[in-house]
Amino acid sequence: MNLVELLKQREGKGLEFKRDLSSPDGVLCSLVAFANTAGGTLLIGVEDKTRHVRGVEEPLAMEERLANLISDNIGPRLMPELEILPWRRRAHVLAVQVYPSPVRPHYLKAPAWKTECLCV
Repeated sequence: MNLVELLKQREGKGLEFKRDLSSPDGVLCSLVAFANTAGGTLLIGVEDKTRHVRGVEEPLAMEERLANLISDNIGPRLMPELEILPWRRRAHVLAVQVYPSPVRPHYLKAPAWKTECLCV
């Protein structure tokens, strides 16, 4: 996955930027929407409006946390590709590639947070 090329693009139906995982509901809703439609890429560690790369601290721990959130909160089982992408030798971005699912519709299981989410 080419981070430079992805950062040149604007957010849309197939590309989302998230600063971090502090509020996982938006991340999970985006993944469900990608799986239920044409697929897409989510980049964690990038500000959505400016496309400024902030990076993620402890990328391996973040990757494991996200994998657990997906496993615990999305049904039926969704297995996106997770990749840690280096940025300018000092930061890392967590990239999540979701393909259109053959077992859709996917949905959020009873989430622990209270934000309502309409996932396509």
